[in-house]
Amino acid sequence: MTCRTLSLACLAVLALQPPAHSAPAPDAAEDKALEALLKREVQGPSRYAQSLMDAPASVSVLERQEADALGHQTVGDMLARLPGVYLSNSRSYSALGIRGFNRPGDYSSRVLMAIDGQRVNDAIYDQGLPQLELPILAEWVKRVELVNGPGSSVYGSNALLGVVNIVTLNGADAPGLTLQGSLGEQGLRRVEMHYGANASADRDVFIGINLQRSAGENLYLPELGTADGWVRGLDGERQAALLAKVRHGDWRLSLNAVRREKDVATAPYGTLAGVPGTTYSDTLVLGELSYDGGWQDELRRTVRLSVAGYDFRGRYVFGQAPDLINKDVARAQWTTLEGRLLWRGLLNHQLMVGAEVRSSPYGIQRNFDVEPHAVKLDSNVSQDSIGAYAQDQWRLSSTLQLTTGLRVDHVRGFSPAVSPRAVLALRPDERESVKLIWAQSFRSPNLYERFYDDDGVSQLKNPALRPERLNSAEVAWEYLLPSGQALSANAYYTHMSRLIEQVPLSDAPDAIVQYRNVGRVTLQGVDLGVEQRSAEGWLWRASTSWMHARNDAGEKLSNAPSWMVKGHVVSPQWQRWQLGAEWQLLGPRLGRVEVPSTATVNAHLRYRLDERQSLSLHVNNALDRRNLDPSTPDVVLSSIPQPGRTWRLDWRLAL
Repeated sequence: MTCRTLSLACLAVLALQPPAHSAPAPDAAEDKALEALLKREVQGPSRYAQSLMDAPASVSVLERQEADALGHQTVGDMLARLPGVYLSNSRSYSALGIRGFNRPGDYSSRVLMAIDGQRVNDAIYDQGLPQLELPILAEWVKRVELVNGPGSSVYGSNALLGVVNIVTLNGADAPGLTLQGSLGEQGLRRVEMHYGANASADRDVFIGINLQRSAGENLYLPELGTADGWVRGLDGERQAALLAKVRHGDWRLSLNAVRREKDVATAPYGTLAGVPGTTYSDTLVLGELSYDGGWQDELRRTVRLSVAGYDFRGRYVFGQAPDLINKDVARAQWTTLEGRLLWRGLLNHQLMVGAEVRSSPYGIQRNFDVEPHAVKLDSNVSQDSIGAYAQDQWRLSSTLQLTTGLRVDHVRGFSPAVSPRAVLALRPDERESVKLIWAQSFRSPNLYERFYDDDGVSQLKNPALRPERLNSAEVAWEYLLPSGQALSANAYYTHMSRLIEQVPLSDAPDAIVQYRNVGRVTLQGVDLGVEQRSAEGWLWRASTSWMHARNDAGEKLSNAPSWMVKGHVVSPQWQRWQLGAEWQLLGPRLGRVEVPSTATVNAHLRYRLDERQSLSLHVNNALDRRNLDPSTPDVVLSSIPQPGRTWRLDWRLAL
């Protein structure tokens, strides 16, 4: 099946290529495509804008134009297009895998997620989840930047495997009001709007609102023991999200908020299968006030004050009587103050220094039975941290640049953590870049791992956990052809120690678990990529990855594929029609059982009714492949079935 799917994908690419007798593109059009590649800009590696080719990291980027033509609705959809990235879906939460690391039941805590540079990972679980758990939709994104490898030298804890920086639209990027309505299979209903205004160079406003719901799939899960093996009507999802940004002169105020409710059909933690009422609810609010005075002579000053809050509610049905309901509550608030200086007064140097203080006055975790009321967990722990960092970009010659960085973090209760980075970048000419990257990173254990304890029913706390450490070396190469093609290759070696994992305390199927520092992990691999922006208007990408993820005993990690092939293509507009198609092949992965290789093909066909309106048909999993993901520790299933073929219809109006 995998070979047949690969053949179909290749045929699709060939079918979408322009005919062989097409007239050659003018040199001016090729020059324009090359110029667009040379002007690519990123903010994630150093927390300020710089050329992608000069940035001190291996960075993958997907921009709004591609995401829109492919029909993406979430940041996760966009990230899935980048080399080395794969998503998992437990039917409760999504998770982000990078370079073969995506532990079942992990909440993506080893990847730092940021919106316009503001940290998203919460103060309880450290989660940075990429789908509807995130307060940003694809329609509000200017570009998504994936900074591969350790980023703690700039960001501190959690930036172990990478940093995802989501650059959102300004009012000038999307002026006016845009309305979009969607309907589709499984009761999908969605309304999205965004409004942008740019009154002058000093004033800018952007507002986005999204409301959607879906009934989800009926799932055949015979392992749960329902009467006929089916679980019906228990996979629903509801989301409301808001983004508001206002800029006035050098000041910017932003607000991001999301509330997501998910019905859970997989009977986690021994809840009753096929019975409604087991649900998860997540609310995240992020607010930030920032000042950036721009360059004044040789100095640039930036100050950011962020306030954030997270609330989780879990409801578990262990019986049909009211006295068999159990609830989880997790709630935290945190405030971050950061100041940063950029100075370019020294010849051939650009120096950045900064300091960051984060305080979480409370981190509440509670677990209790509803009727009769019985408290099993009541934990409230505060957590504070302080970090200072410096980075110097030194141009050694016209073709050679050395970037060195160092950050020191002190998280209360742990020893100070030192995170260095060194990058030697060679630019033989403007179209080629070779980077040698070495960095160290860390992650402090979060409050859930350290203090969650439901009176020994499912989990025991472990306050003695120590921070994870990571050491990584990488070689990154990128070359731009005059015809508008970009070639890339990355080879990496990553070693992680003191890995924090759930450990069963007995051999029983329902054994109590405890988070412990269990050992070492090694990640090795190669990513190869190519993208093309042709003069005729075609845009396509393809990448392949080989990954080798092992523990210190030489065993393959769970949910770690050995290979991955993906790509997408966007056609030019032809008589008001435009087609976008994407595909991904992912190798087998271990879990409770080995799940076979997965294949996914999505297609998006758009028709422009007039200058302001369009209709689109989007088909997910067009081949209706019955893909599986490895199971998570909270359920008894041997594997998790993934969504089958679904369609949706989008109508868009720009005013």
